Amino acid sequence: MLCDIYSRVYTPSQQLALDEVMLAWRGRLRFRVYNPGKIVKYGIIVRMVCESSKGRICKLLIYDGSGMKLEKTALELLQTCQVHMDNYYNSTKLQKDLLAK
Repeated sequence: MLCDIYSRVYTPSQQLALDEVMLAWRGRLRFRVYNPGKIVKYGIIVRMVCESSKGRICKLLIYDGSGMKLEKTALELLQTCQVHMDNYYNSTKLQKDLLAK
């Protein structure tokens, strides 16, 4: 609901970034993840599209343990955006899907 309201009242610039963040969470939660390679080892993964110039979050998806693939998440977040990508979110299948849309 928050993302819908925000998209109606604010138009972001062209420079957007797709990023992933882990919010620290040590309590009980079905979709809490563990990543020993990060500083925050237990938490909730949030993937978001952010405006690069002002740091505002335009869209976000919370990983809920449903097993949504990274490509599907990226396509859902980038429905109305012009895309500049780094190698983390890059794959041949995702490039073909983005070019088709």
